[in-house]
Amino acid sequence: MSSIWDLSLLHQINTAWSHPALDWLMPALSAIEAWLPLIILSVLLTAWRGGKRARIMLLCLGIAIGLGDGVISNTLKKTIGRVRPRDALAGITIRDLGTASPAFMRLFEKPVVKPSEPNGATHGKSFPSSHTVNMFAAATVIACFYRRAGWLIYLLAAAVAYSRVYCGAHWPSDIPPSMAIGVLVGLGVVIAARRTLAHGLEKKKPSP
Repeated sequence: MSSIWDLSLLHQINTAWSHPALDWLMPALSAIEAWLPLIILSVLLTAWRGGKRARIMLLCLGIAIGLGDGVISNTLKKTIGRVRPRDALAGITIRDLGTASPAFMRLFEKPVVKPSEPNGATHGKSFPSSHTVNMFAAATVIACFYRRAGWLIYLLAAAVAYSRVYCGAHWPSDIPPSMAIGVLVGLGVVIAARRTLAHGLEKKKPSP
């Protein structure tokens, strides 16, 4: 059961603060699969042109997202089992991009906006928000290697987190803990990577 402030803030973000322009933008931010071609291209260019530092960052990114999404988020979702707002309450506005193939073509479709009508079925679990965990883990890793770029990704991560509530997929109270999990995962992976590299360099030093 959600608290009064949780329900109130959900109503404000999901209904009162809505706008037709946001009805496309927020689902677009949430639709990570639609951006995969751009993400893959960015990764390849970074690996090719960025040098050793960038390749280490990309390795840390992969580990952080795999750990945060595949292990931590997945385990917590199954353990806690919190139902999404759109599956728990009638009248929550569900927002999504239209269907299209390939996935990036969804960005050019008219968004789908409809009220929720719970029927007992669930579409995933609400806590934590995997989108939020992944984005804040990625932003933290990037910020540890490239501070300015990291701050820009933090802004994007915050927008993605907001979009999950706007689209009716998460309760507002899901977001702050999910942000914290992402930051901790990102920091943990970078610290472990740096210690591993430092240990490797120590072992390579010639004995006196």
